[in-house]
Amino acid sequence: MNDENKELKSGLYIVSLPIGNSKDITLRAIDCLQNVDEIYCEDTRVTNKILSIYKINRGLKNYHDHNGGKVRPQIIKKIKEGKSIALVSDAGTPLISDPGYKLVSELKDNDLYVTAVPGVSSPITALTLSGLPTNNFYFLGFLPTKIQPRRNLLEDVKRLKTTIIIFETANKINKTLKDLIDILGNRKIAICREMTKKFEEIITGNIEYVAKEIALKKLKGEIVIVLYSDKQKDEEINLEEIINSFKGEYRPSELAKIISDQTGFSKNIIYNKIIKLKEEN
Repeated sequence: MNDENKELKSGLYIVSLPIGNSKDITLRAIDCLQNVDEIYCEDTRVTNKILSIYKINRGLKNYHDHNGGKVRPQIIKKIKEGKSIALVSDAGTPLISDPGYKLVSELKDNDLYVTAVPGVSSPITALTLSGLPTNNFYFLGFLPTKIQPRRNLLEDVKRLKTTIIIFETANKINKTLKDLIDILGNRKIAICREMTKKFEEIITGNIEYVAKEIALKKLKGEIVIVLYSDKQKDEEINLEEIINSFKGEYRPSELAKIISDQTGFSKNIIYNKIIKLKEEN
């Protein structure tokens, strides 16, 4: 592991770093970072923290969304000249909601060597801690910031029969949970934060319950949302039958909330169905 003079093949090494606990770095990652010619990262201040722990001294340069167009040709040129380059993100595995895929694509177009030094990844860590089905899943990354594209994307995935993983920041989590309830319904969810750290927290339950729990907390940093889709729900639940079973006992808005709590369907969907049935009758 400490062979400082080990020569690496020229190319790009995509190296995973810990997502919180510094001990989660792999032996191969340490070995690679000690021996590459240069390391490219999102933020040199963040990366220097983990490098200093393991006494790794290598050239450190920035590569991110804002300078990628300028830096990619430089990296490609260096690799063609025989250099070994490591690419890391601030935490976890590069290219997962991080810059880098364009670099890998251009290196492959140039028939240059690219390999991975795998390790921890926050989506997979959250999935394993969520208690939700893991046999298949759909990774959304960060949702669009603009309202309509955001709603459109959630509408697109509403009928997916799989577990869904979403990234979100602490300052937007409350708004996102509201959007999830409105569009996807009151589904089972896991909020995963501070994973692998001392104050790791996994909050599980239906979205409305979790939203109430989250509203009481002052959160920081990034959060991973794991969301369940009940494969049998659409087939087993007949909204019209359920609505008619209440025989007009509640106002439409009240009835929509009651049925949403019982079934997990979106309150908006139920409300619209109630109004439509009233108009038809």
